[in-house]
Amino acid sequence: MKPITVLITLLISSIGFAQDNSEKIVDVAYDACDCIGDINNSLSTTEKSIEIKSCITAANMAWQLSHSMSEVSLKVTDTLSQLDNVSKIDSLIVPTDNLNITLVSDSDYEEIEAYLLETCGDMETMYFAENDTTENSYSDKDKAMEYYNQGLAAFDNQDYSKAVTLYKKAVKEDKTFAFAWDNLGRTYRELGDYKEAIKCYKKSIKIDPKGGMPLMNIAVAYGYLEEFDKAKKAYRQYGKVFENDPETYFGLGRIYALDNDFENALDNMMQAYLLYAEINSPYIKDAEKFIEILYHELEKQDKVEAFNRIAEKYKIQILED
Repeated sequence: MKPITVLITLLISSIGFAQDNSEKIVDVAYDACDCIGDINNSLSTTEKSIEIKSCITAANMAWQLSHSMSEVSLKVTDTLSQLDNVSKIDSLIVPTDNLNITLVSDSDYEEIEAYLLETCGDMETMYFAENDTTENSYSDKDKAMEYYNQGLAAFDNQDYSKAVTLYKKAVKEDKTFAFAWDNLGRTYRELGDYKEAIKCYKKSIKIDPKGGMPLMNIAVAYGYLEEFDKAKKAYRQYGKVFENDPETYFGLGRIYALDNDFENALDNMMQAYLLYAEINSPYIKDAEKFIEILYHELEKQDKVEAFNRIAEKYKIQILED
């Protein structure tokens, strides 16, 4: 396996990037997020990662081009202002030292990507959307689908109480409507009612044992309830269904950390990091930040040797400056 370098000391500094280049970062991220929202949810995770990168790169280069052209435009305006009668001019030579406009695809790329992770809701929604459907994912009953679609609209409007009522009506019409159970659980989670959310996810998993959304979210809900052993078991079950999915290891890393088992947390987080790297996922940034947190926690416990041992296990080189 090719060694990967993680720059531990650079992770915190990357969080505060907006102070230095905030206008560009925000402008580019705004356009990139709009593009990300149009990505096809049916694509694989790897394909989604590629599309996300394309959106960021295109928005970044478009901003650079626009910025460069604005500078040229200002010079044109300045030159015209110095002429007595513009209407008599057939052509114009504008003095400039920047006749060739160079666009750099990776200019501030990491900062833009990090900002999107924090601000672009469409990015998270698209990236973790349920891709696969089964016979019971949707309902063949018109009334159930009507309530379900109304529930989606209420959820989007953050009217969670109304969404709960509508999703309940949907599953009353069709008790085997898996996606309605999923979204009812998701809504209870937004309301902070994790026990009810878990009940909904269990019903969905019984209908479809390979449903990605309930398998992942039941683990998250157990984590909120601090039922760490159940959360670990749920993440492992998710990993059995979705092999080599970095979310399995990222989730396990978080739960082990919450359970104050920092060595196992680090072991799982490094696996997540490597898998994110394989698919070029923007969520590798989250794994990097978590690895840094775990480094400092182990450092407090005088266990840097354990940190280095686990890093060596996965052939990850840690550089400290």
